[in-house]
Amino acid sequence: MSSCPGKSSWPHLVGVGGSAAKAIIERENPNVKAVILEEGTPVTKDFRCNRVRIWVNKRGLVASPPRIG
Repeated sequence: MSSCPGKSSWPHLVGVGGSAAKAIIERENPNVKAVILEEGTPVTKDFRCNRVRIWVNKRGLVASPPRIG
C-alpha cells in the first residue's frame, strides 16, 4: 500500500488494451498521469505519487498490474 492519495493499483486491467487502461486509471485517480511503456523499456527507479506506469506486451495489452510509482 502507498501513502499516495486515491486509488493506487489496478490489477483488473491486466489483458486490457494500454490506451483503455490509461483512460480508466486517469479517470479513477485524477491525481496521476498514466504512461504506457512496452515491457523491458528502461525507466528510472524513483517513486512518484503522480505516476502510473502501464507495462504492455508487444500486442499492446497490459502485461502486469498497473500501480502508482
